[in-house]
Amino acid sequence: MDVQPQPTAATDGVPGRQFTTKRAKAETVAIFAVFALYVAFLLRLLLFSRAPGSERSINLIPSASIAEYVSSHSSGIGRVAFANVVGNILIFIPLGAYLSWLRRRAAVRPTVLTVAAVSVAVEIIQGVFAVGASDIDDVILNCVGGIIGIFTFRLLSVMLREQSLVRTGMAVLSLLSLPVWCYFLFVVRLHM
Repeated sequence: MDVQPQPTAATDGVPGRQFTTKRAKAETVAIFAVFALYVAFLLRLLLFSRAPGSERSINLIPSASIAEYVSSHSSGIGRVAFANVVGNILIFIPLGAYLSWLRRRAAVRPTVLTVAAVSVAVEIIQGVFAVGASDIDDVILNCVGGIIGIFTFRLLSVMLREQSLVRTGMAVLSLLSLPVWCYFLFVVRLHM
């Protein structure tokens, strides 16, 4: 008697379904790989771009650094201020987007709190090891960047609707950003 095995999973017995599963795995691997490169860049930029003990300053007064930038009339300070403000926002946009993808079912608030916790942890480590300026304004600006990333992911989710399309969109965006992270991680010498 010849007994045919019954399909054991939803993808068994459906010819086109295995391709989708392999594609989904490849997209997920791409997203995680680029996320890992981004995290490595973030660690290098925020914690390993200065020698330990090279700089220690602490600002716990919100908007004090930004007010200092605005009140300064030096053109050199203007460029530094712009780079600091915009840079702190831009480098945390991907974190908000990736955390939203990783925690798709989570509400916005816990994801924002995770971004804030990461930013606070970085500022504490910078202060303890004297590898940067610990500044509450950096936390605020990083959170703004994280929120932009979260809402960008939410917008992508609304536009694409299906989880598989959202995953594909994240994989494409991740792969498009891959040269940027490789450039900053391996080519550019970060001196801050």
